Amino acid sequence: MHYVYPGQIPGVISTLSFLVGEGATRIVSSIFVTLARTLTGFALALFVAVVLGYAYTLSSIARDTIRAVNTLVQSVSVLVWIIVFLMLFGVFSPLPSILVAAAVALPILLSSIVTGLETASQRLLELAVMLRAPRWRIYPDFLLPSLLPSLAGAARAALGAALRISVVAEAMGASGGIGYMIENYYSLAEPRGVFAWGLLLVVLMVVLDQLILARLEGWVKEWATMQR
Repeated sequence: MHYVYPGQIPGVISTLSFLVGEGATRIVSSIFVTLARTLTGFALALFVAVVLGYAYTLSSIARDTIRAVNTLVQSVSVLVWIIVFLMLFGVFSPLPSILVAAAVALPILLSSIVTGLETASQRLLELAVMLRAPRWRIYPDFLLPSLLPSLAGAARAALGAALRISVVAEAMGASGGIGYMIENYYSLAEPRGVFAWGLLLVVLMVVLDQLILARLEGWVKEWATMQR
């Protein structure tokens, strides 16, 4: 593409040279800011999803309400979430990026939990009754552990989506982070900066997925197989 559009798309060597010229301090600090926001939003979404999963087991009214909430969150465009959070908290607050990441990850995680609860093995419930487990202990002690393999796969997808979207939120209004750097160089009409930081984002996502999330998912599935 560089040879077809040499004025708009930089070459590979010039892009890599530009990224090296940014310096290790700026690169590491930007990666840290983006990851901190993404992981915070993901952790918030995971906590809410697990709590809603518990509420889902309490009554038919709770189940209908949670399904409706999940559908509502899925139906709202990411652009709407970003603009609303920017209006509420301002362009220099880290909260928009965090909350957008949570809003994107929540439906993925909650859908996995709800689907797992609806297809939960009847043997688990029979075992809970046989062991005289209190009703409030059935979800954390019996149902939730059985959902871990599917939840691990959903978490892998949710974290990847959260990282992609939090960068968009940074580009639209934030101080620091990979998305901020991409938008900054776009405003300066510096294509080498846009491609250099975009390449860094791709590498970060691949490393995070393959070296951490894929191994974690495999470990959880192996653990679940050993428990059967």
